[in-house]
Amino acid sequence: MGIFTGVLANCALVIAGTLVGCLFKGELLERIGIRVRQAFAFFVMVLGIGGALDIDRPIFVLASLIIGIAIGEIIDIDDKFNRLGNALQRRFAKGQDEGSFAKGFVTASLIFCIGSMTIMGALQSGLENEHSIYFTKGVLDCVTAATYAMSSGISVAFSAICVLVYQGLLTLFASFLQPVLSPEIITLSTQIGSLSLIGIALGMLEIKEVKVANFLPAMFIPMIYQAIMLLFAKG
Repeated sequence: MGIFTGVLANCALVIAGTLVGCLFKGELLERIGIRVRQAFAFFVMVLGIGGALDIDRPIFVLASLIIGIAIGEIIDIDDKFNRLGNALQRRFAKGQDEGSFAKGFVTASLIFCIGSMTIMGALQSGLENEHSIYFTKGVLDCVTAATYAMSSGISVAFSAICVLVYQGLLTLFASFLQPVLSPEIITLSTQIGSLSLIGIALGMLEIKEVKVANFLPAMFIPMIYQAIMLLFAKG
């Protein structure tokens, strides 16, 4: 398994957490699960607000969001996520409501893929063949998966597919990403991700449905900017 040991462990822990959460069935436990999901949504919102409070380059972050969201809307990543979720539902979970399955799948995928631990874990695994960050992230994701699966069901387990692809690609290309991932760039990308977490929380609380998946390209704008600056510096 080599450099992908941490990624695979993270995926396995997401699936394990989901299975534990799915054991909580029955009317009473389902009601508890709904309340737990609401509490978890508040927790996600607090994480998002906390991560976004210390923005020291607001204009740069705003510009990254505008450019990234424009790219996300053109590609319509959210629609592709939902189509994948609906296809998985038809194939593996015919008894579950199609809309709720896709929502659970998309929300869990975004929660597990957004954050500095994803980027730092990829660098550690890809460059050092060391996986402690992904192991730690996997444990946190396991608890998160169990909590969210109490109300969203088996759809959460399929988010492991996105974790595998996203983190796997970051790990594979870690040596190429390292030059553009200075501490400042990682901080900026994390702050943009924190704003996305607020959108996820609003959707979980059914306050406002936000196509958060279309925000994903914004996290990579600081890296692209850094790469362009490095090219100009060499030139």
